Amino acid sequence: MEQPRFYRHGHGSDEEHKKDQALFSQLLAQHHEIVRETVFIKNGIKAKTTTQNPDLVSILQAHVQGMEKRFENGRAIRSWDPLFAALFEYRDEIHMKYYPIQNGIEAILTSDNPAIIEIIHCHDKTLHSFIEEGSKAGKRQSPKPDWLE
Repeated sequence: MEQPRFYRHGHGSDEEHKKDQALFSQLLAQHHEIVRETVFIKNGIKAKTTTQNPDLVSILQAHVQGMEKRFENGRAIRSWDPLFAALFEYRDEIHMKYYPIQNGIEAILTSDNPAIIEIIHCHDKTLHSFIEEGSKAGKRQSPKPDWLE
C-alpha cells in the first residue's frame, strides 16, 4: 500500500476548527468521567462511549457530529499524526455509523480492506488512550500499523 499524503491545513484557525478543538479539549479535561467499550468484529469495531455526566454526553455527541462532518468533507485534524493523516487519506474505504444512545455514542467502523481495518484498530487504541490519560495522550502520536512507517 502506498504511503498516505499528509494533510497540512494550517493550524485550524477557522471557526469550525476552533469549535471542534474546544469540544475535544473539554473531553480530554474530563476524560476520567468517560467510559469506552470496544468489541472487535470481523471487519472493524463496535464501540460504545458513555458518561454519567449529562453535560458531557452532549459534548461527546456534538464532538462526534463535528468529526463526522470533518471526515465527510476531508477536513483533517491532527495532520501531524500519521494515523490521523491515514484516516483521512483512506476515508473512502472506511464505513462509519454513529448512533446517539442514552449516555453517549455507539459507533461501528468497518472496512473491506484488511490494511484499513488495522487503521481502525489503531484509532480505537488512540481513543482509549485519550480516555485513560486525557491531554497527556493527546500530545503524542497515535499507534499506527507497521506499513505506515
